[in-house]
Amino acid sequence: MVTDGYPADLTFDNDDTTDQNFTVHLKHQNIQSTEAKTVTETIHYQGAGNQTPADNTAQVTVTRQVSTDTVTGEKTYGSWSADQSFAAVTSPVIKGYTPDQAEIGAQTVSGDASDLDFTVIYTKDAPTKPVNPSQPTMPAKPVNPSQPTTPAKPVQAGQAAATNFVDQRLPQTDETDQQHMTLSGLLLLAMSSVLGLFGMTKRQHKE
Repeated sequence: MVTDGYPADLTFDNDDTTDQNFTVHLKHQNIQSTEAKTVTETIHYQGAGNQTPADNTAQVTVTRQVSTDTVTGEKTYGSWSADQSFAAVTSPVIKGYTPDQAEIGAQTVSGDASDLDFTVIYTKDAPTKPVNPSQPTMPAKPVNPSQPTTPAKPVQAGQAAATNFVDQRLPQTDETDQQHMTLSGLLLLAMSSVLGLFGMTKRQHKE
């Protein structure tokens, strides 16, 4: 009730011929509440047999205020809270299989969004052909050793080896070694004679 309009000086009587009126003002009561909503992201994985990963699920929550009329039951809604985000999800690595989506990208949702649903399908890899090993290298043909040199025929015992005398000349003088040896011998002989005479003379003086 807002107001009842009842006059302070009003007195009710028993006179049925005269109406006595007053007005009462009423207002509906509203109850305030908070509504929460959960948005779910689900990623399904298929195609890898018993290696197929389990579903990947994640959730975010948004809220808003709700006013409910207690008389009529009518609801009045406020705005949703700030947008929420789902992080990117990398598809699991399975040896021998390739996913059709390497990653489910990041998602942003508001309070009006519905649940998100994705499917990643794995395909078995084709077998790889083994690589043939390279052919071994053939060893090089060995080189034949050179023929040994035939030894010279030995000189017979008692056989004199011939000696070639080379007429060697001194540079610029054009004189042979033999001539020099002859001159040197003569000089030595002359000196010996002089020394001999000198010795004899000295001996005679002493006598």
